[in-house]
Amino acid sequence: MATKLIVNALGKENLQAAYKKADTLVFLLCKECLDYVGNLALPENITKALKLYTDKYKDIFDCEDEHIFTAFDEYRLVNVIIVGCGQGKDCKPVNFRKAAGVSARALDKVQAQNAVLLAPALLNASRAHYLAATCEGLLLGAYTFEKYKSEAKAPRVCDLNILTNVDEQDKVLAEAKIIAESVILTRDLCNTPGNELNPVGMEQAARKVAAETGMKIEVLGPKQMEVLNMNSLLAVAQGSKAEPRLIVLKYQGAADAPFNAYVGKGITFDSGGISIKPSDGMEEMKDDMTGAGDVLGAMRAIALLKKPCNLYGIMSCAENMPGDNAQRPGDIVKAASGKTIEVLNTDAEGRMVLADAVWYAGQLGAQKIVDIATLTGAVIIALGTQTSGIVANDDDLAAAIIKAGKFSGENYWQLPSLPECKKALKSDVADIKNSCGRAGGVITGGLFIGSFVKEGLPWAHIDIGGTSTAASTDGFLIKGCTGFGTMTLIKLAGEF
Repeated sequence: MATKLIVNALGKENLQAAYKKADTLVFLLCKECLDYVGNLALPENITKALKLYTDKYKDIFDCEDEHIFTAFDEYRLVNVIIVGCGQGKDCKPVNFRKAAGVSARALDKVQAQNAVLLAPALLNASRAHYLAATCEGLLLGAYTFEKYKSEAKAPRVCDLNILTNVDEQDKVLAEAKIIAESVILTRDLCNTPGNELNPVGMEQAARKVAAETGMKIEVLGPKQMEVLNMNSLLAVAQGSKAEPRLIVLKYQGAADAPFNAYVGKGITFDSGGISIKPSDGMEEMKDDMTGAGDVLGAMRAIALLKKPCNLYGIMSCAENMPGDNAQRPGDIVKAASGKTIEVLNTDAEGRMVLADAVWYAGQLGAQKIVDIATLTGAVIIALGTQTSGIVANDDDLAAAIIKAGKFSGENYWQLPSLPECKKALKSDVADIKNSCGRAGGVITGGLFIGSFVKEGLPWAHIDIGGTSTAASTDGFLIKGCTGFGTMTLIKLAGEF
């Protein structure tokens, strides 16, 4: 059981009443913030207790460091939680998001019911981005996935008031809640096992979002794909009993402005097909649809926030199984673009479902395309588990993704489109091959997808193969699916 947080803004005019009601006080502090604690109008006993503690433990400001103690105030005990936000230039919104995530779980530890969150930085009227990051971190840090636990109980509820003087604070919090809820949608989908969520289930989830937001939705099944010669997508799906789906959400928030497109890989379970994966870790392949989940979560938020842009959200969904009709290594298929693909490895399936999807984005008239996918394990070797890779034909588009990621607390690194990697994609018997071996695997995987983008269109590929899942809980990331990329796509909308 986890604590559900009800987050609201608190002005100084209501501060003293909130203090008297609170059973827990949460402090987000950087080293420099300590000089401004006096601005929080704390009860005298709490001020003394806080000073005694910070004088004794001078290393409490490291980002995400958590300290919990109990203070005595007016004939009652009050829980005090301190979480560090760094020192100097490290005191940034991203660290507030991380610290808030730690705080959410600390509130659960002390079983808080009424709490006040305090940070001198949030008294600065111009720091809306700090307040938004704090709210996002709180809600994402409190996330749990207990849908399939038979003894799961209703969550404990904690009313959490954030002391702030930020301009339009209620609007800032409302928008932050929409963003956090949308990331949680992504996490829920990606944590759902393959026997519960297949491509048809993704369609149902997308229709629910369309109904909630008023977006238009188009869904292509096998028959429509056959008419469009989407044989690359169909080849991946043909080993499974679950039918594939190409799902398109259309958001129009900028009158007659051009449309751009987000395209997400939606492999609801990836066995590797005939080129079957090792059994160790195969259970994690339920999250191979994280790219599609990111797109769906982002489109929900973009529509609810009424972002001033026109955008297609395309989810290319299939299940990759080694059935008796599965594609074989050595097969050659013709994609919708007319390009032929030599299938050397049926476990290199994500790029194949995206090949037809990015082509379709161009057919719909998208002027810029960003695809996102758990495409390779090679990206972990290259960049670790905290940074996603970018391969692009347009440096400005890649830079816009990196900038949006910094705002969202998500890291990216652009990799070069090396000539030898382009050369490696050439097939002896077809136009292109779907696997080039280990060398430059992140780059060749991205360039494969890019070769199906309509010529002249700016395009970028995001490989979240290392960031889509967390092995442990840290900051606002919870063990399991992270929803990495959703916040970046939300921020990027209308800015690329």
